Amino acid sequence: MISKKILCGFVLGVCWSLSAWAADRIKVVTTLPDFAWMVQEIGGDAVEAKALLRGTENPHYVDAVPDFIRQVADAKVVCLAGLDLEAGYMPAVLAKSGNAGVQPGGAGYCEIGKGVTTLDKSTGPINRSMGDVHPGGNPHFFLSPKSLASGSVEVVKALSRVDAARAAHYEKAGAAFKAKMDSLSQEIQARLEPFRAAQKGKPILMEYHKEFAYFLQDYGLLSFGSIEEKPGMPPSAGRLASIGAAAKAAGVKVVLAAPYNPAKTLQRFTEISGIPVVVVPTMIQSKGPAAGYGELQKHIADALVQALQPKGK
Repeated sequence: MISKKILCGFVLGVCWSLSAWAADRIKVVTTLPDFAWMVQEIGGDAVEAKALLRGTENPHYVDAVPDFIRQVADAKVVCLAGLDLEAGYMPAVLAKSGNAGVQPGGAGYCEIGKGVTTLDKSTGPINRSMGDVHPGGNPHFFLSPKSLASGSVEVVKALSRVDAARAAHYEKAGAAFKAKMDSLSQEIQARLEPFRAAQKGKPILMEYHKEFAYFLQDYGLLSFGSIEEKPGMPPSAGRLASIGAAAKAAGVKVVLAAPYNPAKTLQRFTEISGIPVVVVPTMIQSKGPAAGYGELQKHIADALVQALQPKGK
């Protein structure tokens, strides 16, 4: 029989080994849960990726809370969207963290948006009267599997900089991630075929805020535009009346909105236009129908197709 002393020694040894292995993993902090998922897919057992956001927040309006600073202070790599999406909190978080390695230009700084071909890039002068305009382009690329795959090159670069010994592994995993996103895109494309067919060459969909633009582009869905007149600014009563009437006359069938978009404004738009609003998550959630990137994509696609079904079916 194995003595208690030997058994205890064995258990302690295993626990120590696991702790040492966990300590060797590269700690990666991301802003969005979708990025944490992508980093974990690419890094595998070599990394431990955690997101600052839960996926329920409006990513434009987040505060630099002490817990964010603490997490970034301990990170080897920090990944964010860039394109000014996190401009309201990440500069302060990075500066207060005291972590030189994850500052812009540091080996552990990873700006995923640099690998993405952006939409809605501004070409002329910009001022605050125009709303929340992003000079580098629309930062909501993470709802597009294709754009997420493009941005994954920045993750591979960052992991390879801080862990050169496993650079070949990250390159291979990055290629596999791109293939996975391509496969997912094809699956969602097929799911959305009834919606595309219903368009008949004209937009039957619009958004509250242009955060679904990359998703729509990926799958060939035409957009009538957004309810907002200026990005990030609540539409006036006059704007709601005019855009509601225009959308109704154009035959728009559904509006896509996020859970954090103003419910009363959306309700008023529906009262004016008669057009229903479909509210869907824009990021991976910890639970529910969007508890995974593939699940999120399928949930949005299925919600759009279902919105076209006659009531009662």
